[in-house]
Amino acid sequence: MPNTVQQPKSATTVFLDQPPSCLEFCPDIPNHFVVGTYLLSETKSESEIQQTKKGSVQLWKLDPATNDLSLVQRVPLPYAVFDLHFHPRNRSQFAIASSTGCVALFNVNSGFANDASSQPNIEQIWTKQVHDDPSIPALFLAWTPQNWFSNPSADGFAVTFSDSRTSVFGTVEDITEEAGLDEWGSFEAKQMIEVWFVALAAMTPSSGENEGKENNVPFMYTGNDFGSLHTRRFVSHAEKEVDEEEPLAPLLLEHDDRARHHTAGVTAILTLPVPLVDDAPILLTGSYDESLRVYHATRRGEVLVEEGLGGGVWRLQLLNSTNVAGLNGIQEQHFLVLASCMHGGTRVVRVTLKQEDQNSEWSIRVLAEFTEHESMNYASDVWKGSLPEASSESQGPSELLCVSSSFYDRRVCVWKATV
Repeated sequence: MPNTVQQPKSATTVFLDQPPSCLEFCPDIPNHFVVGTYLLSETKSESEIQQTKKGSVQLWKLDPATNDLSLVQRVPLPYAVFDLHFHPRNRSQFAIASSTGCVALFNVNSGFANDASSQPNIEQIWTKQVHDDPSIPALFLAWTPQNWFSNPSADGFAVTFSDSRTSVFGTVEDITEEAGLDEWGSFEAKQMIEVWFVALAAMTPSSGENEGKENNVPFMYTGNDFGSLHTRRFVSHAEKEVDEEEPLAPLLLEHDDRARHHTAGVTAILTLPVPLVDDAPILLTGSYDESLRVYHATRRGEVLVEEGLGGGVWRLQLLNSTNVAGLNGIQEQHFLVLASCMHGGTRVVRVTLKQEDQNSEWSIRVLAEFTEHESMNYASDVWKGSLPEASSESQGPSELLCVSSSFYDRRVCVWKATV
């Protein structure tokens, strides 16, 4: 594995009809990915300037043998798309957060099994207004993990808005039935400010209590434009009976780090798959201030290590984790991360936790920098067929096949990096 930072070049570049704001590969159709777009138009009159926002969801196909990209389908929308995520369990479904404060659910059909010429296609299932004011955009959406609600049959999502609100919507019915989806919780900030990100996690208590009952402590983390990271911990499921009338458990504690550690807006939060430390989780955070941080989410917060990535860290994706047993009882856990870095382009990063006896040491290393994008890189993903599987042993180098985008120049690029 090379010690220098790789500077890969694009294998393919295409230009979209509208600026790309988000993209994800389809879990059920691995050679296809969906792009959300955001187009702002202005109309000038003698007295004022009127702005209109519209967008689309677009289905693209990547040929991993040739690196070619081809547009399969484009679905125009009467609003702009801020965010897009596939459901973690219903893997053909994805939801978007929009400029009009609504969430829409879609399904990607894989085509007809008995018709080799049929193409996958997107169909819209429902649209739900999740903010009472359609002039307030929904900025980010996070699906609830398994067992995040106290009712194990419940499903839903959290969504953030530009007016400081974070809301949780859920249902005990099929998520495709919009009529059963209700607001189960709403959290307001003290100041009117954009909440750029929400992350949800279901964790095991670090105290050893209720051993064997995994993923039974729900957490919610939000990051806002002031640089604050807010942590909410809900009552664990082991301490609360299933309540059909209250599927979202009561808050046990919440705290805000008051922007002590991020010098600009918190735009990405990733829960690392490690045990709680002193009953608080370890997170990976991204910020406009261009730094990637390993962050201990205690009441005051603590930065364990940080690294400048050369651009605002807008999105983070955990690609895999690997455990490595070293000499003299040293254990290492490696986390491979893809970072979309706004004006800096895209980064492939390895975050390492080294443990010896009771001592822990974190480090961050940039493996690759893709810098061909000429404007804001808000969205990137990796073709999962190239992704080395998580394992408990060290593996040889692998080649990642990446797709990344940039906003104002409407560019989508395919490139490779060795990890």
